[in-house]
Amino acid sequence: MTEPYQPGYQWKRTQIDENDPPTDLDWIGYDGVGAVGRIRKEMHGPTKGKWHWAGWVPRNLKGTTPTPNAGYCETAREATRMVEEYWDRCKAVMEPR
Repeated sequence: MTEPYQPGYQWKRTQIDENDPPTDLDWIGYDGVGAVGRIRKEMHGPTKGKWHWAGWVPRNLKGTTPTPNAGYCETAREATRMVEEYWDRCKAVMEPR
C-alpha cells in the first residue's frame, strides 16, 4: 500500500477579509510568501462534493505556462497535490524574469 500524499507547501484557510470567516472548505497554498494556488469544496451544482483546484503562476517567472491549471478532484488531499505539482511544473519550465 502506498503512503498518502503529504503536502510540500504550507496551506492556510482562505480569508478574504475580517467579514469572511475562514472554513475548512477553502484553502490557499504558500511557497514561502507567495501563493501557489487554491482549493475549495463545491457545495452546489453538478460538481457538488468535489474539490476544485486552481494553480497559480509564479510572478517571478515568464514564458508559456503548463496546462491544465485547474480541475476537480474527489478529495482535498488530491486537489492539494494537483496544485503543488502544477506549481512545480511552472518552476521547472518557465524562465526567471
